[in-house]
Amino acid sequence: MSVPSRLLSAACSIIAVSSLAASETAPAPVLTLHDLLVNAVNANLELSARRIDPEIQQNRLDGAWGAFEPSWVAGVSYSSSERPQNYVPNAGGGRYAPLYEEEIRRGQTGITGRLPFGTQYELLTGVDRIENTANTTPGNGFTSFSARYYPETVSTTTLTITQPLLKDFGFNANLAEVRLQKSALNTARHDLTATALRVLRDVASAYYEMVFAQENIRVKEEAVAVAEALVRDNQRRVDEGRMAPIDVTQAKSRLSEAREELLLAQNFLSQRRNTLRELTRDQFDLDGAPFTVDPAFIVRTAPAIDRDKALVTLFKSNPTYLASVELASSEDIRIAYAKNQRWPRVDLKASFGYNGLSDNFSDSYSDYSNRDEPTYSVGLVINVPLGDRTGRARLAEARNRKRQALFALKRSEVILLSAFDTAQRDIANAAERTRLVKDTVSLAAASLDAQQRILGSGKTTSYEVAQAQRDLSTARSRELATLVDLNKSIAHFEFVLGTIADYLRVDLKTES
Repeated sequence: MSVPSRLLSAACSIIAVSSLAASETAPAPVLTLHDLLVNAVNANLELSARRIDPEIQQNRLDGAWGAFEPSWVAGVSYSSSERPQNYVPNAGGGRYAPLYEEEIRRGQTGITGRLPFGTQYELLTGVDRIENTANTTPGNGFTSFSARYYPETVSTTTLTITQPLLKDFGFNANLAEVRLQKSALNTARHDLTATALRVLRDVASAYYEMVFAQENIRVKEEAVAVAEALVRDNQRRVDEGRMAPIDVTQAKSRLSEAREELLLAQNFLSQRRNTLRELTRDQFDLDGAPFTVDPAFIVRTAPAIDRDKALVTLFKSNPTYLASVELASSEDIRIAYAKNQRWPRVDLKASFGYNGLSDNFSDSYSDYSNRDEPTYSVGLVINVPLGDRTGRARLAEARNRKRQALFALKRSEVILLSAFDTAQRDIANAAERTRLVKDTVSLAAASLDAQQRILGSGKTTSYEVAQAQRDLSTARSRELATLVDLNKSIAHFEFVLGTIADYLRVDLKTES
């Protein structure tokens, strides 16, 4: 029997056995590549954890902006003091107090805060309730004059502005933390994208390997069927006296080897199935039903690559490189802030307010209208570090961090270009291997057919036939493997470019 006839017979036997099994058990679900990719985007645990990183950075960014939110302040206090008096009032025959005694009960509230330009503001209002020797009524026996209010109620409302003119002046200095957190948020988003693209690549690679595993099992099952046929044919020839028993032994040895190869192929399929479960699910069910994958999403020809256009895409789309660029740019923020902090502190301070006096709360505020002009003050506060060692050290540190970031960016470029070149060569190599292995399969099939036809004539041995069977099985497995390598190399090339989501037609923004 020729090799094609034997393969057809073996295939029919496999289909019959598969049909019988299908009638007894429910068919395994068939998943497409897109099904697996969407499941990974939705359920992959590493990706789910990474999605929290931008949320954390957004929390930090919100916290940085919180530095410019106003604060409500309030306080109450009580003080009591007495001190000798230098001034002796005209007692008019009465006695005078040798000590000045005073009690103050104070309540104060207001708003304070800082603006992104560096301006600090404080709007406070408060009331003091004052009892002292000077505002005591004449009936106490100490003074002969009469105080207008007893006790005094003094209210004040004051707006105080402090504007830095050098150190901490302007948006760049005061928004440095906000800008750093924005940069960190962009970096976290790039890192999330990089993780998502890597997961997509790993899912695609596992899918391609599972397609290989499924097809390879069929190859190995056909090899077992061919080896079984050889054992039967050799046994018949031995029974007819046309062949030595050693040929049956050699055929059985090949059959045992073929069955071992089938077991290894089945185990490889189980491993790839578990890999896909790990990548596309958020829990692992040890008793989960098996599934198969649809092999329709296999590319059989290598795409044409325009290297110049691909390089432009590489540096425009690769998220790892974009994250390195973002980190290098963020160091400029630190340098600008460190330069600002080396300036001496020169603050313009100004205050503006009103005060009132009465014997009760509401009237003391109404007394504001009796003032001809407000109480105000203006001035400068200067603070110049004499050595400024801290400022110099922090600026030097910021510049060194920038140098370090530029080296990291350059290293990222080198790694990317190396990966780009390797991936491009892998595609070309896999495409060439795919072409060559087809010839190997054709030659191995022809060799087995020739060995089968001359076996009965004694011009060859069962060992040679078994070797030809092994060569054909190996060649067909290699053919499948090179096809998988081609698909994996294309997927990896798209991953390096940062465009694998578009290549696999997965929308990372909407698939969630």
